[in-house]
Amino acid sequence: MVKNTYTERLLPILLLIIGLGFSVVSTLAHASNITVSTSHNPVALDDSFHLIYEADSSVDDDPDFTPLYKIFDILSSSQSTNMRSINGDWSMKKTWNLTVIAKEIGRFTVPAIAFGSDISPAIQVTVVNSTSPNSVTGDGQASIPAKIFLESSLNKSTGWVQSQFIYTIRLLRTVNITGASLSEPETSDADAIIQRIGEDGQYQTTRNGIRYEVIERRYAIFPQRSGQLKIKPVTFEGRINSSQPRTLFDQFRISGQLKRLRSKTVSATIKATPANINLQDWLPATQLKLVDEWSDDINNLKTGEPVTRTITIIAEGLTSSQLPDMTFTDVIGVKQYPDKAVTEDSTNNNGNGSGRADGITGIKQIKVALIPGAPGSYTLPEIKLQWWNTKTNKAETASIAETVINATGSAITNTVINQPVKSSAVTTGSDEPVTIKPVTQIIAQPYWQWLSFLLAAGWIITLLLLLKTQRANRTPIKQKTESEAISLKAAISAVEKSVKNNHAEDSKEALIEWAKIFYADNTVSNLSLITKHCSAALSLTLEQLNQSLYNPQKPDWDNKALLTVFKNEQSLKPEKHVDSVLKPLY
Repeated sequence: MVKNTYTERLLPILLLIIGLGFSVVSTLAHASNITVSTSHNPVALDDSFHLIYEADSSVDDDPDFTPLYKIFDILSSSQSTNMRSINGDWSMKKTWNLTVIAKEIGRFTVPAIAFGSDISPAIQVTVVNSTSPNSVTGDGQASIPAKIFLESSLNKSTGWVQSQFIYTIRLLRTVNITGASLSEPETSDADAIIQRIGEDGQYQTTRNGIRYEVIERRYAIFPQRSGQLKIKPVTFEGRINSSQPRTLFDQFRISGQLKRLRSKTVSATIKATPANINLQDWLPATQLKLVDEWSDDINNLKTGEPVTRTITIIAEGLTSSQLPDMTFTDVIGVKQYPDKAVTEDSTNNNGNGSGRADGITGIKQIKVALIPGAPGSYTLPEIKLQWWNTKTNKAETASIAETVINATGSAITNTVINQPVKSSAVTTGSDEPVTIKPVTQIIAQPYWQWLSFLLAAGWIITLLLLLKTQRANRTPIKQKTESEAISLKAAISAVEKSVKNNHAEDSKEALIEWAKIFYADNTVSNLSLITKHCSAALSLTLEQLNQSLYNPQKPDWDNKALLTVFKNEQSLKPEKHVDSVLKPLY
């Protein structure tokens, strides 16, 4: 009786152990067999290849390919399932095909990938350098050149801060490419100004006896800090077209091997501004000149009539935003009315014969209306502009010599008539002709006196109205300032949000609203009007945004650079933006 009771208690435990055993055997029997392979191995650094995962039955869960990102960039992925019958037995095969490209050279272990509880094996992949067109074999003979590669270069290895460096990137190829793209250059100097020069050049060249098609792109770079400047590698991506004809099934599929190329890092040494040069006078250019033009003969001007003087600054190797404003010394007896400066950045090829732009030339033009108040000679003082010649590494001065203008007569004068009139027959009551003798008549025309009186009265009335307005608005000044402080914070936030999101139109509107508050100028209605207040660095980035909005070619704008310069602008007091000769860009 005791034995039976013991057996009854032990039996459920035995059945449980047996059941667990069958469960383990069943699980092992249905575990997926996962294999991993590559389309080729070793692989080149710049070439894409395929990682292929295959399972002979259903896997426990979807794969997690996250561990692969440490070694590869995953360009695309696809999944397929195949069913097949062998001798009446059906089997399933599931495939994951990943197109990847390696990040570095070396021998790497492709880690095991989890498919739920199922695990793939780890494999080894060797990544080698791409074939270089200049590489040689052990016997000194040139190796087989690459069919496509990148070259990068700077026009000089050393230069001055804020001066122009020309960065050139070339794509050389002997194959057809589609879907090509090239990243924008970045430098170790976060504040450096980078501006693309002209359009891409296309031509042919020969390297080691091989004819290459060349696409060349140039940038002007203006470093803002002294020290070592490094230009990070630029990345090219594109598909190499296959020489084989496409079939019907290829029409809706992207064909060609994806190719990724990286240029070499190039660097230059940036020299600081010489100690004896005032920063506001720092204009590092390859050439700078002043041009003086007049709309009329300055030796025969009319008193009271305006004449237009046009002064143009032309600086090779500088942008127009780096050029200073001009000031004009008062001249007794001559009224001067300067107009707003007009700026332009043009490209020049310096006579290289290829038609490709070699640099940027900044142009600033100022028109001044001059009105002599009385007859006589007037001497306009010499105009000087100091600059630094980056070719000779010496300070130089561009100048317009002292100019003498001569005014005669008067725009509004008394008219004197002293004209003999010949006799003429006039019909009267008699037959004798009447002779009209010469008459001398002085006709006084005091219109200018009345005009002067009316203008003076107008000025007085305007002045009284302004004084009255200022008194009326004097009380709520403190309250207005507090309100503006709150609005300024919101305006800054709106600009940063729009620029970070790369929304050009929203960024423009937000910048205009910010400028109205920051510079206390409600007349600001476009980006160009902001530049009369802001620093040169912000002016240049605003110009890029303006071109992106309104240029028919829609050039790219660098939102990261604009955001950096905008944040720096907040640390500057608004009053320092006005009447500044040349603002430092760093």
